[in-house]
Amino acid sequence: MDEGPAAATRDAFAYLELLAREAPAAHFDDPLLHVPGADPDAPGDGATSDRARQLAREIRGMFERQQRRDMGSTALLDAAREFLAGHGVEELLRLTCRRARTLLSLDIAYLCLYDQKTDSHVVEAVDGHSSDLTPGFVVPPGAGLANPATRRAAPVWTQDYLADARINHSASIDEVVRAEGLRAIIAVPLGAKGTSAGVLYAGHRTVRHFSPEEVALLGTLSEMAGAALENAGLLDELSAETTARATEAVRVGEELRSVRRLAEAQAALMERALDGSSLPQLLATAGDLLGGSVLLADAAGRTVVGNGAAEARVAPEVFTAAARAAGATDTPVESAPGVWIAPVRGADDRLGHLVLHRAKPPTPEDAGLLRLCGQSVALLVRPGAATEETVLREELAEALLVGGEWIGQRLLAHGRTVGLDFTAPFVVVAARPVAGLTDRALAWAAAYTRDNGGLRVRIDDHLVLLLPGEDPAEAARTVEAFARGMGGPATVGAAGPVTDGPGALPAAYDRSVRCLGTLIALGATGKAASAGQLGPVMTLLSHERDVDGFIRATIGPVLDFDARRSADLAVTLEAYYAAGGSPTRAARRLYLHPNTVSRRLDRITELLGPQWQDLTAGLDIQLALRLHRTRESLAPCPVAAEG
Repeated sequence: MDEGPAAATRDAFAYLELLAREAPAAHFDDPLLHVPGADPDAPGDGATSDRARQLAREIRGMFERQQRRDMGSTALLDAAREFLAGHGVEELLRLTCRRARTLLSLDIAYLCLYDQKTDSHVVEAVDGHSSDLTPGFVVPPGAGLANPATRRAAPVWTQDYLADARINHSASIDEVVRAEGLRAIIAVPLGAKGTSAGVLYAGHRTVRHFSPEEVALLGTLSEMAGAALENAGLLDELSAETTARATEAVRVGEELRSVRRLAEAQAALMERALDGSSLPQLLATAGDLLGGSVLLADAAGRTVVGNGAAEARVAPEVFTAAARAAGATDTPVESAPGVWIAPVRGADDRLGHLVLHRAKPPTPEDAGLLRLCGQSVALLVRPGAATEETVLREELAEALLVGGEWIGQRLLAHGRTVGLDFTAPFVVVAARPVAGLTDRALAWAAAYTRDNGGLRVRIDDHLVLLLPGEDPAEAARTVEAFARGMGGPATVGAAGPVTDGPGALPAAYDRSVRCLGTLIALGATGKAASAGQLGPVMTLLSHERDVDGFIRATIGPVLDFDARRSADLAVTLEAYYAAGGSPTRAARRLYLHPNTVSRRLDRITELLGPQWQDLTAGLDIQLALRLHRTRESLAPCPVAAEG
């Protein structure tokens, strides 16, 4: 064998030996020195040896790249396991920064999330030694690497940030980069392509080129982090919602227990008040419910009725001051250690004061119990002229609601006698107890109207309550709840408010009765509603259908305007609804210019108010238009005069 081929073979085997041993790169400069048994002084083939050295180094570089890829894949797998461990959003942000920094062996990594309010990115987490770059730093919009990274939906990097003229520099960003000593920086959109919610940055304090493999690794990490953060955000929201619901459930449970206790206490007290029990027995029941001793005292603090367990024992001037404060706030006021005062209100004035002796201050629930005790006491403690007053109030209520010859100044005078102010708004409530008009039902109605400054009267098979207020729906619900607590469910309809004097009360009473009839027709026995809530349903289902009243109440101003001006507003409304609420299509149906239709709709808004376009009001208006059109088409044609 020639010396040349033999030397080449020897050198090739030497390089293979080094590759097999994963020798350091420096050993490849003179392989015979590092291969056991080889003669380093033996002559070799120079060209062949150089070629072998080059190939060996390329193979070693390929192995190193593969090793780095394997290490990167392992690091990504470890990161995926951490991301799936159920961390919260804040912990995931810090974890993502740490993984990004260690994945590429960089000096610092930080993560920014997009803030829609400021249209900028805000630093939320930082990993690595930093001084000026802290969470909360706002990246100016359009500056730095965030804008090109999110615009391209791909990683963007620079080997030397401050020296790179391609970047849209910002003074605030440059100052931080300079303070941190950063040179090479890479920015990767957070999340999958097209769904970036932020930017992941990583930086090095020396000039550095990022290889395609490194860019790909960081991009994959960013996609994984984006998905994990989205899931963590959903989990945080779900956890917060679950916690809120649990808290709300606890609160509602406490309220339900409080309401149940109040309802049970109310039933017990009213049972005492209505079954002929004496006032001492009623006060003893109240003391048992409140865990103390309850007595009735007059305005000076003198005990009127007690149960033998306690007396007021409070100086008159102190008692008077506390009673005045309790009457103003309608809550118990402490007049002495362990002595609490609450007012008892009658039809015209306070009937006295309840005095609770208890070491522990009353809770809001206890305050409600004291008010219920006061209502029960008011049923038993009445002024001497209670019978005459009751007759007067019932006659007055019937005259106001049904109408009579004496409506006028005499009626107003009688109203002022019982404390009514006809300049204030009133609602009319019609209630039909499910169990019928028993003495118990009449008693709770009398108690409720006395406590609320109103009137009540029995008409046919139902009770009518005239009450101060502006919300008939709320009045109906309150009366129904009170009736249920007093003696059983009742079906309740309400109408109003009446704001233009007692002359409008009969019409409101009529609407409340028709509302009551509609509830019964709907099978909603034991429920409460107002005429406004039922809307056109009341017109269709009530026993006495006031079609004309419904039409006038719904579109009366429009019909009156058409009658005066021949403006065709009603026709425009019909076309507008037929066109699905489109003024343009309505104009085509009417063969009019769209501006004409728009002006007509503006006029309708002036007449009916802006709420006419609401869904509920729209249904009412369409029904009223249909009823009006049908009634007009059925009207008899005028007979021509004979000539």
